[in-house]
Amino acid sequence: MSDIDDVFAELGFGRMQFVVLFCCFVLQVWITNEQLGIGVVLAGASCELEIHDKRLAWLMAGNFTAQLVSCFLWGQLSDVHGRRKVILLTGICSNLLSILSAFMPEFWGFFGLRILSGFFLSASVVSCLTYMSEFTKVSLRPRVLTIMSYAIGFSLIYVPALAGGILPLDIKVSAWRILLLLNQLPGAIGIIVLIFLPESPKYYLSVGEQEKAMKVMERVCRMNKGKNATLESFGVSSLTQPRLRHKSMFLGPCQDVKILMTKYSKFMWIFAFAFFSLSGLAFALPIWMLRIRVMTSQEEKPETICNLLQEKITSPKDVKCHLTYDEMEDPLIHGFVVLSLFIVTSLLLICLNRRTLVLLFISIAILGCALLNFVKAPLLILISFMAVIDPPMCCIRLTSSLLIDFIPTHLRGKAFSITLMMGRCGVLMSNLYVGYTLTHVCYATFNSFILLLIVCGILVFLLPAEYRMDSFSM
Repeated sequence: MSDIDDVFAELGFGRMQFVVLFCCFVLQVWITNEQLGIGVVLAGASCELEIHDKRLAWLMAGNFTAQLVSCFLWGQLSDVHGRRKVILLTGICSNLLSILSAFMPEFWGFFGLRILSGFFLSASVVSCLTYMSEFTKVSLRPRVLTIMSYAIGFSLIYVPALAGGILPLDIKVSAWRILLLLNQLPGAIGIIVLIFLPESPKYYLSVGEQEKAMKVMERVCRMNKGKNATLESFGVSSLTQPRLRHKSMFLGPCQDVKILMTKYSKFMWIFAFAFFSLSGLAFALPIWMLRIRVMTSQEEKPETICNLLQEKITSPKDVKCHLTYDEMEDPLIHGFVVLSLFIVTSLLLICLNRRTLVLLFISIAILGCALLNFVKAPLLILISFMAVIDPPMCCIRLTSSLLIDFIPTHLRGKAFSITLMMGRCGVLMSNLYVGYTLTHVCYATFNSFILLLIVCGILVFLLPAEYRMDSFSM
């Protein structure tokens, strides 16, 4: 009986993995379009749908709340019914709901459809990384998942580049609606590719489907080693994996959660807090960064962000409704920075372990928060914002790969969903917190994030530098 990780190492990272990576990559582009790119759409729709600060906060909070409440459901279903099936069915629903939202004539219809879309979107958020990781040998997993994260940077370039060309157009159909429709294109491509891909062989092993797992691995073998290659030619007659649960040990979701929160309790709490704090900065602040930059773009005298926002309260000006390519320059720069940072992270992983990188990125984010109290030059303000947002975004992917390594396959979906629930809770709380404090107690907004990051850094320091898959038994 052969260990499936040894078989993957023997078969190498070949055509099957590249196709799976392409599928997960375009799905990640679509997920990021929906989570972060929507900020550009909302900037274009702010006048037509009358989206002011509090409406923006509740719109983003509603979408992420829907993701929060559905995360565990999709994590459980992905462990029971498979990663591919869950991504495929929910991806179609979310894609169609987002397309429908582009035709809504008023805010509340748009608001309702965005919440429903977020409910189904969370399944792809929960399952895509797991699906990709279960086709990848352990030694390559951190780098492959980081390469998959290049999709985040690509999305942050894709959306503002399209917006810079579309939003300024004087056309009968609102330009932001066209942009929202084009944002769905990567999702449609990913769903079509996924139709032709197999289920994760590790999932099949986790539910006792040895024959199906062998069939998938035979397909991997042919795609990677040639159409005449077979597992038998590599000496593989059956498969197993570390910490495999046998059929007699199927105890139900409640018992699985109990195991997670007892056997792995210390680490689950650390991961939960890390996802809460890092996601709050990485996924809530980009929407506010764009809004703040648009609000303050006409100011000529150098001032700190907090002073500029205070002046907006005491001397309000008309909201800028017709966005031009100039307003898209900052998001474009941001996209290139994120992509570059993920590439640098891939290179740093060659010589540094994941925990060290996470601590380094948290330190950069703390410095960025501190600088926002003092810097006045527009370029320095932009750099400080990016220092606060982008390193935590990389940290999330690095901590995700640690979590995937640490948790057995049959508990992985539930573990990932629990931490993602905490992450979505962090986004929800950060959105509401920033929406209600930014223009009133601005300095408290950024300085409280410093405290949050310090606690997060201390907890991450308590994690082992790396995990060995075979160091824990079920």
